[in-house]
Amino acid sequence: MIPVLSRAQMRAYDRHAIEACHVPGVVLMENAGRGAADVACRLLGAAMGGARVVVVCGAGNNGGDGFVVARHLWARGADVRVFLASVPERVLGDARINYDAFVDLGGQVALLGPGGDLAPFEAALGVADLVVDALFGTGLDRPIADPTARLIEAINRAPGRKLALDVPSGLDADSGAPLGVAVQAHDTVTFGHIKIGLLTPQGARLAGRLHVADLGVPDTILAKVGHAAEVVERRAVGRLLTPREADAHKFSVGAVLVLAGSAGKSGAALLSARGALRAGAGLVSVGTWPAALPAIDARMPEVMSFALDPHDPLPGLGEALKGRRAVVVGPGFGLDDAARLVVERVLATFHGVVVLDADALTLLRERLDLISAAKGRVILTPHPGEMGRLLGSRGEDVERDRFGAVRKLVEATRAVVVLKGARTIVARPSRIVVNTSGNPILAVAGSGDVLAGAIGAFACSLEPFDAAVVGVHVHGLAGDVLRARSGDRGAFSGEIADAIPAVVDALLRDELPPGVADEARI
Repeated sequence: MIPVLSRAQMRAYDRHAIEACHVPGVVLMENAGRGAADVACRLLGAAMGGARVVVVCGAGNNGGDGFVVARHLWARGADVRVFLASVPERVLGDARINYDAFVDLGGQVALLGPGGDLAPFEAALGVADLVVDALFGTGLDRPIADPTARLIEAINRAPGRKLALDVPSGLDADSGAPLGVAVQAHDTVTFGHIKIGLLTPQGARLAGRLHVADLGVPDTILAKVGHAAEVVERRAVGRLLTPREADAHKFSVGAVLVLAGSAGKSGAALLSARGALRAGAGLVSVGTWPAALPAIDARMPEVMSFALDPHDPLPGLGEALKGRRAVVVGPGFGLDDAARLVVERVLATFHGVVVLDADALTLLRERLDLISAAKGRVILTPHPGEMGRLLGSRGEDVERDRFGAVRKLVEATRAVVVLKGARTIVARPSRIVVNTSGNPILAVAGSGDVLAGAIGAFACSLEPFDAAVVGVHVHGLAGDVLRARSGDRGAFSGEIADAIPAVVDALLRDELPPGVADEARI
């Protein structure tokens, strides 16, 4: 897993390197800027010689990084123009050393003072092949206002490629929320370690492709400062999976019960069951309401099914739970009293792993105590709206601080929490991981039902947290396989399930899945 740091942890990391390890701050800045310049050279490719580059610097250390980048790109043959969104007197410390080095070598720095004429700046942006954003780093924690907001808007209008240093200026490094206006980068070079705000849907959208520049400091410092989260790696997921033994049979590999579906929503139950079977469950049974049963029986002969009495659903439920290692509850299940009784009974009596999804989460929005008191071990799989309801807030509030919301729900329930999204978070007490597989082809109805079923299947042989990590990563890679075939849209959710076996096989062989060529993407 790849460690991810908060703003405070990265500050402590730099401070420890400087004060305890005697690595001068100017050396860290030089390493950061040189690493960013290396990325810029790769982006410009054969056009590097004579490439027109605009570097926009602030007065702080992020601006100092920008001066290093400007110096290196100039030395490599680029036509570099530097703009300072301040006055030179405010550039201090290590940033000042690099400002002076650039100027003393003959570099020109144009000033973008308050109320100044932006015409030369906009003219330079209009012809730039690459625009380097070095306005603000991770320390920004206030909304951006004019005149700086106008600079960022001008950067975003520029036709050339945008490269942000550390984080896109205007992005909160912890929450991933834009602070009013933010740079929309094509690429971001983050220094030392990934910042947690870059791994939210908004952070990922604003950062573009993420690169990490080495600061030249061994990661022994992490033991001193800690880390806030981890990024899931393909090989780490593969190590959690094991090949099947020759004598495996349907009961030994795991039996899953899916309690899902209702009138008009039988597809949710079918997709959850399909996800479980494709992820390796040996036996899948579906318990549903009478109105949904004929559609399930007609469309999926691979599963056993039975009807729950809507007037008295509890008799027979205990028998259905016997021998099951995992239960998936909620997709399309309904929100009436009968559904609520089933959810509550499963939590109160089942000793295996319970995956709560969709309607089951809504039914428990005011009963988090039932989750924390469950007999078995619980995995919650909410999208932001469902997470908001569980926490008594709104989906918009969750998206403004996804990591904070996850921590709250884990603390309240002691469950494994899977917060779905473009950068799905999997959390348990004391540990958070972020998944980066997947793409917009997964934005289709039923995708979450497939995920719930897959997690249920993996939970038959793995610890709940590991099952959630594997399920989320495999589900995302299945989407990546589909994108390689047909682009970023138009898939059926059932096709996501059908891509899972090849993904699992590739992970077991420590290979990339078919068609997936870019495992380095973050």
